[in-house]
Amino acid sequence: MQTVYIDTLLCVNLFIDYILLFAVKKLLRVNSRAIRLLLGALFASFCTLGVFLPFYTKLFSVFYRVITAALTILIAFGKGSLKSFTVRLLTFIGVSIGFSGFISLIWLMFKPEGVIIYNDAVYFDISPVMLIVCTLIAFISLSVYERLKEKHHPKMKIHKVTVITENDLYSFDSMVDTGCSLKEPFSGLPVIIAEKELIEGKNISDEKVRLVPFKTLTGEGMLKAFKPEKTLIDGKEVRSGCYIGVSEGKLTNEIKSLMGDNITEGL
Repeated sequence: MQTVYIDTLLCVNLFIDYILLFAVKKLLRVNSRAIRLLLGALFASFCTLGVFLPFYTKLFSVFYRVITAALTILIAFGKGSLKSFTVRLLTFIGVSIGFSGFISLIWLMFKPEGVIIYNDAVYFDISPVMLIVCTLIAFISLSVYERLKEKHHPKMKIHKVTVITENDLYSFDSMVDTGCSLKEPFSGLPVIIAEKELIEGKNISDEKVRLVPFKTLTGEGMLKAFKPEKTLIDGKEVRSGCYIGVSEGKLTNEIKSLMGDNITEGL
């Protein structure tokens, strides 16, 4: 009978879960720091011990995996909107199932020594030295991939925007788009575009709403915009002021807000 060492099980699954969360981050272009991915992977790794519970049945495993996956996504990427959270959760579950299916196929076909699949948990009987080597190889490979990607596609710049009005204070992430040069026509102040769901439910006086004309490749129209009492970008106030434009339609992928590259000039 194969002996399973808890420390090896936790370390291996920490490594695997981090890679899976990193894959979700890249697939959905989520702005999340490495430390959050590590904390999420650490939580998921400890949850692996649940497979040794005496009442871990097939039915229980479904609920257990969904709940632990949801908490892992919450730790790694934050709550966000319900739709974003659901998409991230389903993607994480899909990537995990794909990985488990691949490992199961290899295990059934070749029966490699040192590989155990027990109650959906994957265990590799490898030495700490080999685990460190594999980690270094994966880290170097991901670093090379990131550098090659940046060479062909400039890295997205994401800023945290904090909006302060008379009755509300809320924040959201906004991506810098060099093609976004929208300005409020009378004041000439720049406009940060945000999807409606980021602003929905906030108290905005009708007197402060302005209509800002815009033009895209697919057409043109009018965008409702308002000027907050204060706008902070990464904690620094936009002293010259700016407008927040509310987009009725969707922007792209996980990006729910866009700003021009000239808006930081007012900091």
